[in-house]
Amino acid sequence: MKTLRKVGELLRQFTAAQPEHSVTDLSRAIGNSVSGTHDLVNGLARIGMLRKVERGRYRLGPLVATLNRALEDSSALTQAARPVLAGLWHDYGETLHLTLHDHGRLLVLDALEGTQPLRVSRDALGSWIALHDSPAGLLHLAQFSDAQLTEYLERNARPGSRLAERADLAAELEAPRHDGFLAGPMAKEPDVICVSAAIRDHISRPIAVLAMSIPRSRHEVQPRAYRNIALEAARQISIRLGYDPEQR
Repeated sequence: MKTLRKVGELLRQFTAAQPEHSVTDLSRAIGNSVSGTHDLVNGLARIGMLRKVERGRYRLGPLVATLNRALEDSSALTQAARPVLAGLWHDYGETLHLTLHDHGRLLVLDALEGTQPLRVSRDALGSWIALHDSPAGLLHLAQFSDAQLTEYLERNARPGSRLAERADLAAELEAPRHDGFLAGPMAKEPDVICVSAAIRDHISRPIAVLAMSIPRSRHEVQPRAYRNIALEAARQISIRLGYDPEQR
C-alpha cells in the first residue's frame, strides 16, 4: 500500500504546466530515495504509464491516454453532462469546463472553448491553478469537510496570504457551500469571470462543478442572467445523475 501511495504521488507530479520530470525531481517531490524512485519510474515505463524522452527524463506514457479515454467514455458524470454542455455552448457561446478535484488539485474532465468574438481560452482552468485561485476551485473547497479544509490550508497557506487567515476563508466559503454557486475573477486573470455551479449526485452530494469563463465586460452587463444559466445547467446535469431537487 505504501508503494501504491508513492506511485500515485509520483504520477500527480506530471501536469500540463510541468509535463516532464527527471528522476531526481520526482524523488525530491515525493520524498523518496533516488534509487527507489528510479525503480518506480522504470516499472511504470515498462507498463506504458510513463515514457522516457531523454536520459533520465520522463513524460506520461500512452497507457495514461488510453485509460483517460476509457474514463471519459464510461463516466456517468461525463455522459450526463455532455448533452447539457453542448446545449449551453450552442446557446451562449461561452467557454465551459466540467471540473472535479483530486487531492487538493483541480481536474478538468471536459472543456469547450467559446465561439464569441471575444472569448476565454479553454486553458483558463487546469490542474496548474490552485483551488483557492479560481471560483470553481473555491466552490470545490466549500464542500470540503473541516478536516479536509484544515489539511489543504496547512499544505498551501503562506505567511501573509489569504489562506493564512483561516477563519476568514471559512466564513467566505459558507455562502458558496449553501448556495452551490460562486462567481468572481480568476486570481491571475482579473478580466475573466468564472461563474461556477455545483453538480450533485443521486444522494444530493456535490461531486463536480460546472464553470462558465466569461470576459468581465460581458459578464457585468447581466451577472444575474449568467448566474441563473449556470445554476440551471448544473441542475439539469444533476437530475440526469438521479438528483431530486424536491428532496434536498
